[in-house]
Amino acid sequence: MSVFESMDLDELQSYFSDFHKDFYGFRPRFATPDEWNDSKWLITRIEGIHEVMERMMTSPEGREQLRYEGWSVDESKYA
Repeated sequence: MSVFESMDLDELQSYFSDFHKDFYGFRPRFATPDEWNDSKWLITRIEGIHEVMERMMTSPEGREQLRYEGWSVDESKYA
């Protein structure tokens, strides 16, 4: 069970909105009301952003881009 599955709908909505804005620079206004009120949909989108970040961390250029955008990167995991 992921940490996201223990969150209630309001927490997921808030987390996704903030995380999406932090990563992409804008709030996710594209979701339909049904999607926005679906915990599984929100969790899938949150995990998707985490997966993009993980892929970026596998290359020096990706890590540099994340650092440039203000994210913390643990270089010791990729040395």
